[in-house]
Amino acid sequence: MAKVKVLPDIIANKIAAGEVVERPASVVKELVENSVDAGASAIVVEIEDGGKRLIRVSDNGTGMSQDDVLLAIERHATSKIESMEDIENIVTLGFRGEALPSIVSVSRAVIDTRRAEDTFGTRLVIEGGVLKQVSDIGRDTGTDVEIKNLFYNLPARRKFLGAETTELKHVRAVLYDYAVAAPGLSLTLIADGRELFSFHGCISRGEMLPYIFGETLADLMVPLKVSVEGTEISGFIGKPDSARASGVNQYIVMNNRPIRSRTISKALIDGYGPTVARGMFPPFVLYFETDPSRVDVNVHPTKREVRIHREFPLLQALREAVAEAIQSMAAVPELTEQRWPFSDYGRKITPVTMYNPPPEHWQNDIPRTPETTIESQTGMKFPAAEHEPAGEKMVSLESYESPSFWQLKDRYIITTIKEGAIIIDQHVAHERILYEETLDHIQGKNAPAQQLLFPLTLDFSAADFDILEQMIPFLNQIGFGVREFGERSIIVDAIPSGMTEFGEGKIFSEFIEEMRIHGKITSGYMDKFAAAVACRAAIKAGKPLNQTEMQYLADRLFATRSPFVCPHGRPTVVKLTIEELDRRFGR
Repeated sequence: MAKVKVLPDIIANKIAAGEVVERPASVVKELVENSVDAGASAIVVEIEDGGKRLIRVSDNGTGMSQDDVLLAIERHATSKIESMEDIENIVTLGFRGEALPSIVSVSRAVIDTRRAEDTFGTRLVIEGGVLKQVSDIGRDTGTDVEIKNLFYNLPARRKFLGAETTELKHVRAVLYDYAVAAPGLSLTLIADGRELFSFHGCISRGEMLPYIFGETLADLMVPLKVSVEGTEISGFIGKPDSARASGVNQYIVMNNRPIRSRTISKALIDGYGPTVARGMFPPFVLYFETDPSRVDVNVHPTKREVRIHREFPLLQALREAVAEAIQSMAAVPELTEQRWPFSDYGRKITPVTMYNPPPEHWQNDIPRTPETTIESQTGMKFPAAEHEPAGEKMVSLESYESPSFWQLKDRYIITTIKEGAIIIDQHVAHERILYEETLDHIQGKNAPAQQLLFPLTLDFSAADFDILEQMIPFLNQIGFGVREFGERSIIVDAIPSGMTEFGEGKIFSEFIEEMRIHGKITSGYMDKFAAAVACRAAIKAGKPLNQTEMQYLADRLFATRSPFVCPHGRPTVVKLTIEELDRRFGR
């Protein structure tokens, strides 16, 4: 006798219900999605006892014919996909064809629906997945789905539902998600006969903010917009002082679908750097518009988690856009343009404007040729200037009103701007420069390397070597020269140009540990990898710099995409305004 058996539909539906229907909020989510896909402009959700006793979702959408509504309660029946190509380009919220039959299999349900072209509507009465009645009714265009006594036939599942207030909180969160995702939609929540939430639709996304966050929090939010590789990201983020101890005020919408994404949330919070304390969560609403084929929404039965093809550039652009917005909020100075002799290193950039240019008396007459470069004791390389400053022989500060740069304790660079002065941390500023260059190399740009005088042979454990072996092409792409040597060894004959602390290969152990945590080369891993390389290669506090080196550092810093924070979130620049000095001196 065969031990493998095909389950009856009624049991299969209950198993499917366990995947799709976790609690009353899951039912509300699936039914609201169906209403949105049906073109509804107004949806009313009524619940009793947190949804355990009653859930009713009514809409003014297109409705269904009698034949369609009978098919809708069958498993794998849907009007939203017909081919594999449709699955790869999902533009609707629901498509599985399992939600409705799963829901009605664990409840007592009544479905009323009517199309505009039909004289009568249709009513279905279903109990525990069994169709009990089909009849004609008179009603307006649209659909009402009434779900009573959820999990009545699965008592073990029902007893694990939360208290009424807990379930109500989850239902409310679902409606907030769709109010954010579709601001033009009218949504109403009625609990035990009392209207708790009424969102009548807005013309714009900005108009929606006070309804979702309240006036006080909405006033602390600023717009954000960035475009990367065909993906448009827009929305609103909170100022640092709007952060709360809970992440409930964070919303992500991908192609009109509310989703949850740890990687997107982390990238955004990383953009805040040190302006938000650990464990605090700034509010945000982010809308992603991208090619549907780039997003896999079929990762999870509830479709709340998605996978994104080529996620790293998107996350990086988001992180940097947030960092730039945060720095703008903090009124970091916008440096205007002025010509400087060393400002076209490597690629065309907008040079930093200093309040006073260096006096002619500080320059000597060394001619510049295109091939001429200078390498300082710090390891930085940059083009020689037409007139190179005399470095240590420069005239004393007392001789002139405003030299261009000063170095404080061989750690900080000070220079004047129109508003007063800025102070640059030389180490973290160089980190930001090298971090972005490393990320560019990761994405395929040529990475300069420096050959080691004596190649280094490194041995690893079998487990570590298995991880490192996957990374070798990646390491070579960003400037290392690495090749396998024997069963568990590598030879390193080059390192990224400018790296001053290679540590006899200890950095590879750091890369392996990060890889072990991430499991694969993800966007988070690449970020930490680039940050580690930058930290090793950046000039350190305590290194004396001459005028040329300080100017090079400033020019390159303000040519980066996010010049005001280092890869670890520390500020690179502090502004000291004339107004602040006047206040301190009692003026």
